[in-house]
Amino acid sequence: MAVTDVCTRFVYVQCRRVRGGLGEAVELGASFSRDALVWTRRHEPKNEMQFGFSDGSWGTLFVPGEDEFMRHFPETLGHQAPIP
Repeated sequence: MAVTDVCTRFVYVQCRRVRGGLGEAVELGASFSRDALVWTRRHEPKNEMQFGFSDGSWGTLFVPGEDEFMRHFPETLGHQAPIP
């Protein structure tokens, strides 16, 4: 996930199933105005986060480095909080 003051973009990185680790394939995903992201929520297992948008849509992504994520999104809801 790439975040700026005005934009949020999802970036998909290949995850190797056999040897583990990240692969070399990278694909740019959806891009949204930063204002369109209205909530974030922790999800189980660890390092999975849910993202809610102003149109009512939401999705779950793996984010490496939960501590880094929480620095940028300190208002993130806990995993037991209901989805807004």
